Amino acid sequence: MLQRMRDNAQSWVAKVIVGVIVLIFALTGWESISRFGSNEQNAAAVNGTEITKFELEQAVGLQRRQLVQQLQQLNDNFDPNMIDDALLRESVLDGLIERAVLVEGARDFDLRVSEAMIDRLILSTPDFQVDGEFDANRFDIVIRNMGLASRMAFRDLVRQELLLAQLRNAFEATAFATKNEQVQLARLEEQTRDFTVIELPIQRDEINVTEEEIETYYTANAEQFMTEEQVVLEALTLSRNDFFDQVQVDEQALQALYEREIGNLTEQRRASHILVEVTDEVSEEQALETITAARQRLEEGEAFAQVVDDVSDDIGTAASGGDLGYSVQGSFDPAFDEALFALERGEVSEPVRTSFGYHLIKLTDVAAPELPSLESMREGLEAELKAEQVERQYVEASRELANLVYESPDLAEPARALNLEIETIGPVGREGGEGLAANPRVMAAAFDEEVLQDGLNSQLLELDADTSVVIRVKEHMRAKQRPLEEVSEDIADTLRFEKAVDQTREQAEELVAALEADSTQPADVAERIGGSWNNHEAINRSNNELPRTLLRSVFAMPRPSEGEPVYGHARQPDGSQWIVELRGVATPESLRETAESELFQRYISGQSGTQDFTALQESLKERAEIERF
Repeated sequence: MLQRMRDNAQSWVAKVIVGVIVLIFALTGWESISRFGSNEQNAAAVNGTEITKFELEQAVGLQRRQLVQQLQQLNDNFDPNMIDDALLRESVLDGLIERAVLVEGARDFDLRVSEAMIDRLILSTPDFQVDGEFDANRFDIVIRNMGLASRMAFRDLVRQELLLAQLRNAFEATAFATKNEQVQLARLEEQTRDFTVIELPIQRDEINVTEEEIETYYTANAEQFMTEEQVVLEALTLSRNDFFDQVQVDEQALQALYEREIGNLTEQRRASHILVEVTDEVSEEQALETITAARQRLEEGEAFAQVVDDVSDDIGTAASGGDLGYSVQGSFDPAFDEALFALERGEVSEPVRTSFGYHLIKLTDVAAPELPSLESMREGLEAELKAEQVERQYVEASRELANLVYESPDLAEPARALNLEIETIGPVGREGGEGLAANPRVMAAAFDEEVLQDGLNSQLLELDADTSVVIRVKEHMRAKQRPLEEVSEDIADTLRFEKAVDQTREQAEELVAALEADSTQPADVAERIGGSWNNHEAINRSNNELPRTLLRSVFAMPRPSEGEPVYGHARQPDGSQWIVELRGVATPESLRETAESELFQRYISGQSGTQDFTALQESLKERAEIERF
């Protein structure tokens, strides 16, 4: 048979088949090489440092969730679909590029962050603590919820944040304020204005919108009326916790582990001591002579506590007869420790030299370890043995799942082979949703080209130390334009509002022009619009009773001259208008005390430092080589 196969392999048919196989390998190999050298997986690069699409999608997802949460706190009925995803993605990418530029700038300035500094920050962060103490499990949960893959990823993020803080502080903390700047700010801050204001309400009821206007707006703003691109996903989740019920604990292994655990329990010894320190004033010989004399007194029968009171330099234990309490081996200086654990109960050591000086050590008690029973430790020991088995099974199952999904066209066979249930998720958009869809790694994989366009299963995604998942796109719903009939009423409302705002602004401009030309009087304006003027005296910039929009407009108006009022108008948030009559501006004569206050100095120096740092950002950005893909 082998010879026949060899003979057939020499035929022209076999050679053609081999040629085709070689050609396929060559083409697919070239595609792999070209992909390897391309920027297909990158969103941007800053001086050669790549910002991957995964990093971008992760940041976009996090930013979007935070934005939705904040807006829904302000308005329960806020629709997340109102967020412009393209604009959000562009803004987030700009932020990542700016961050990369600053991080590289900080390193160019030779700024550094030690590992100890990162450790201290992590250990002192309240979000990572339980009952006031750092908790590793809590730490892992928090960073997973942040969408970070590992502790090292979080440490890298912290390192970058500390570098950027150093860079920012180098400019902001060294800025200062001049006396003239402080006086000028005081003049602006303490200035007051006298004005009257009347409201011109917006009128929307009598405004008409034509079908032609609606169609024109619809055509010009087509991108506003697109449905969200969504996917329906299928997922297989492999959880370490699911294996605990599948493993059994061998009683012999349990007994062996129990004996090993209790073998680690150590006796405790209680000691008292007398210390004679070796200092600049007390030489080695003097200290040794004193401690030897003290031991002689003990041998003659004098009480240990009395000698402690007379001789010992350890103030902390002198009041308790030199008592050091119970300790285990390894708690003290090696010489002290060796002497203590060589004594019999009630015995006093020879003089022992440590870094503190000379000691006499008395062993006062020995506490043998209380051995717990096997039953009292059974639950914890079983959990430890199970964890070892589960670890092996989880790793083996993860490998098998990774191989199966690579070889299978869908998730049916991997699910059958590993007895897993296929979960259907969605439809969800790029920003994700709940459960697995809330994880940025899952959503980045869902919209990866091979998974989304080619219909392949994703790679095995390790969500955390205990969970892995594989997904595939069951259904892809592309973004499409919503029909005009569906959005017509919304467009009409928008156009009516825009027309009403323009109409109200034009009316306000006409009234202000008439007041400035003295062709009408404030009383006539009030009668015409059916309102009344409200008088405000000596209002400063920090006033909390009037709307900030109104105050900004009033303080932007020019100063009245020769007793003639100045008129202006400003839009209200709802499209209405304020018409303002500014009658007077006053500035206090003496501002020395105010100008010299620490508050003004801090404010001006802070603003100056911020401007300096902003200038640095722009300079670094101009010099950087930035590519967007």
